[in-house]
Amino acid sequence: MLQSTSLKIHNIFGSPVRMALFTLFMSISTFSAPISLKNTPYFHPNASVNIVIFYTSWCPPCKQSLTLLDELHKAYPRLSISRVSVDDVESQKQALPFGLSQSVPLILIADQSGNVVKRFKTLPNKTIFSDLIQRLEEGRLENGTLPPEQRIDSWKQNRKGM
Repeated sequence: MLQSTSLKIHNIFGSPVRMALFTLFMSISTFSAPISLKNTPYFHPNASVNIVIFYTSWCPPCKQSLTLLDELHKAYPRLSISRVSVDDVESQKQALPFGLSQSVPLILIADQSGNVVKRFKTLPNKTIFSDLIQRLEEGRLENGTLPPEQRIDSWKQNRKGM
């Protein structure tokens, strides 16, 4: 039984090498460590929020994302935006540690410490971006959520309303 299952899987991927590469990719992308921009050229310590966008020149959602980020930069001048083109294979390899797979755009949002608190693999709307940036600038967001004391206060308020 195990052998026939193995043959079916082998037929899906076409070769054992493809199957091994797929397994490796899934394990890396699923169990990745927290991402930090701290020791990279994309981290700017004087910025209130650091945003990195990995894009390609031929991708329509990438172009929309770049336009949206330009608008946000006008609204939030202390925002740092790094644009990284991944049109060629070498730049794609450099982007792998940041979680870039085959889909673009990949947008990383990091706090003042350089810790990535949010990752978008699609184009979010302007309201979501603005809210996230505002919370980060005010120090009301930690690793993509409210700080612990604010979460507890919020939970207590919700409990009183029940």
